[in-house]
Amino acid sequence: MAPKTPDITYVACFTEDDGVYSCGHHHPTVREAMNCLVPDGGSFIRAYDAGIFRSLSNREFIDFLESLEQMPWSHRSKAQGNGLAVPTGNALNRNSP
Repeated sequence: MAPKTPDITYVACFTEDDGVYSCGHHHPTVREAMNCLVPDGGSFIRAYDAGIFRSLSNREFIDFLESLEQMPWSHRSKAQGNGLAVPTGNALNRNSP
């Protein structure tokens, strides 16, 4: 993970009809902010850098991508338990030999 500058924190944000909102927490890492994401595709992470919200840098975005599979709602996280999270062709057709 990239070195952390003390004055940069991360927030999970989401949109509603009337604006953009944050989770209200200031997380020390991108990974920790991801715990506040709602996995409906409508939330995202922003950096809070020196009092200003900004998009993630390339390194921060890589941290985000690398952390995705660790999220409890990720199909990859579920696949680490009991086999594939997405059924294979034979699993879909139970009448197959």
